[in-house]
Amino acid sequence: MATAEEIRANSYVGFDTITQQIEHKLLKRGFQFNIIVVGQTGLGKSTLINTIFASHLIDSKGRLESDEPVRQTTEIHPVSHVIVENGVRLRLNIVDTPGYGDNVNNENCWDPIVKYIKDQHSAYLRKELT
Repeated sequence: MATAEEIRANSYVGFDTITQQIEHKLLKRGFQFNIIVVGQTGLGKSTLINTIFASHLIDSKGRLESDEPVRQTTEIHPVSHVIVENGVRLRLNIVDTPGYGDNVNNENCWDPIVKYIKDQHSAYLRKELT
């Protein structure tokens, strides 16, 4: 194996600031979080999300707005928010799943959730490849 030869630069290159450059690029672009919370009605899924992000992002009892009727379904409903704090953007995709585990027979009740996650993962991979 050949040994690497050390070369001295004649002028300033800027390698010492590469970490700051990467940090600046990431902060400018922002971040994205995808969160899914699953559980029975009334366990505090929405409250957990609202508490973590110190914002009212989703209303309790499976409602997006307080005047909306309580949903008794197990539909998967994603909601997107953009939170800006100290100039840093966070795109937050929240998937609240009201009513999972509320039935007497909960056999295979997780199948729609697993399908949703797999579909989202496949979509992400397709986007990365194109």
